Order: sequence, then C-alpha cells, then structure tokens
Amino acid sequence: MSDLARVAAALQAAPSVGVLAHVNPEGDAIGSTLAATLALRGAGKRVGAFNADPVPLDLRHLPGVDEIRREVPRDHAYACYLVLDTSELERTGGLLDGRPPDALVLNVDHHAGNTRFGDVNWVEPEASSAGEMVYHLLRKAGVPICAGAAANLYAAILTDTGGFQYGNTTAEALGVAGELVTAGAVPEIIAQGLTANKSLGEWRLLSDALASLTVTACGRVAWIAITTEARQRAGVGLDVTEDFIHYARRLAGVQVAVAFKEISGDEVRVSLRSSGTVDVARLAKIFGGGGHRNAAGCTVRRGLVAAEATVLAAAEALVGETRPSDRR
Repeated sequence: MSDLARVAAALQAAPSVGVLAHVNPEGDAIGSTLAATLALRGAGKRVGAFNADPVPLDLRHLPGVDEIRREVPRDHAYACYLVLDTSELERTGGLLDGRPPDALVLNVDHHAGNTRFGDVNWVEPEASSAGEMVYHLLRKAGVPICAGAAANLYAAILTDTGGFQYGNTTAEALGVAGELVTAGAVPEIIAQGLTANKSLGEWRLLSDALASLTVTACGRVAWIAITTEARQRAGVGLDVTEDFIHYARRLAGVQVAVAFKEISGDEVRVSLRSSGTVDVARLAKIFGGGGHRNAAGCTVRRGLVAAEATVLAAAEALVGETRPSDRR
C-alpha cells in the first residue's frame, strides 16, 4: 500500500479529525487546512481546524476561515490529527501537545527535509504544494470536493507557485488547478481576494521596504529590509509583508532575493526566493531553516545589520557556485 493510500485509509476510518498546519502560516498552509476541514465535514466527520498563529489578513477572505482556532480543546479530542505542510513537529506551535496517546498523527507534506514525525507519513517533495497533495488525498479517500474546498485548494496552489510563476509550476499542478475550477473555484475572485484588499498602512510599509532595495556588487543577489520602526509607523504587522520579496526577485539579472524582517533587536526573520537552478533551501539550512529550492526561510538570532551581512555573504557564495550556463 502506498503512503497516500495509508493516509487515505486512516482518514476514512477516523470519525473525527483535527486539521492543522505550521506556524507563521501562508496561503498553502491555510488553504489546505480549510479545504480538508470543509471537505471532511461534508463527508460526515467531526472536524476542527487549527493554527497556533493568526490567519494573515490577505487570506481572511477564504471560505471557512472563521473555522480556524488558535488552540486545540483538550476536552474535545480527535481520533486523528491531519498535519499539513509542516516539516517537523515543533512547527505545529504545540498544537499536538497533550493529544490522546491513541490518536493518530497523519503527516502530509511536500518539504524534502520533513522529519516524518507522524504515525503515518506521506511526504512528496515533487508536489507543488500541500494543496495539490490534499486534492489527491481527498480523491483517494472518496471525499467529495465542494466549491469552498476547491477555492481553498486553488488558493493554496496559486500562492505556493507564486501565481504559477515558480519552478514548481508543473503540469500536474496546472492540471489539478483546472480540476478545481471545474469543481467550483473561481480564479478571478480568488486572485482579487489575495491582492485587492491592501490597507494604506501596507502600501506605506511597502514604500519603506522598496526604499531599502539593494543589489550586491555581483548583481545576482537583491534584498530588502523591513524594520520594526517602519512597521510601527505604518501600523501593520509582519503578516502583510509576505509578497514584498517578489519585487526584489523581479529585478533583471537577480537569481536570489532576500527579505530581512526585523522581529526584535536580536532576531530577524529571513525570506528567500530564487530563479533558475539556485537552491535557496541550502542557504536557509545553514541558518537552521528550510523550505524548497525556489522558496525558503530561516530565523537569524542577530541584529538586523549583522544578519544582513552574514546571510548576504552566504547568498553570494551560493550564486557563485552556479555554473555560467545556468545563469539568467
């Protein structure tokens, strides 16, 4: 029996399911969580959706988003817990702490570095997204995909492929997206929801971030910095900055884009994106992070200036390893 079949069989057998994903969630984590929740509930199961962190503002239009809770109620346990898009147990933010000893943990993820922490694991690094995997999981389990679930899965795939622009935009991902449109997802409405609800504060913070946009001497690494002071001036949180890095990535000749997000005086969250063959997951791993070839991240326990110097030096070394024939 394949890993997919084992997870599907466990879901079929479970009368109740808790669905959750990683902390600091983005579109794939939230979209796949909501899709699984809506579809499994439609199949007659008792289902709860959870994330330890708040849902980002640009995802709060997704169908069923009010379902998500920050804590799993200990007096209302589930027969199994479906953990999506999460490479290691620690990234659940403690949501699985105190679960019943007989509750199954189903680990469904597309990160190559997944630690296989579940009782049943389906890890598919070639998949574009957790959303793509959840689509196949629901089909394998014989669970109908309602219009709300289809919209969430489409949003998951759309965001994790960078609007179908990243290297993980495979024929399979596009085929699944097409099936989701047939099932009721409306691309125009989903795309507008993700991009058209910007606040004035978000645009002001983006202006500050773009003012910091810099390119290294080699011309192949670009970065922006988002400071605590700038966020406080704009009156917005880090959750609105997810897409800021794309402006650096789109510069001509740039192979690696970096966004430095200051959390405190000695903590900086680093987002990494790449084009072509440069594997930024390797770069993230140096600093204890992870991700995919073209999208990864880490947290550096240093001040902003020191974090910039250290990460940029490693980024320049990484692009220096790229063969000239691979460069764009």
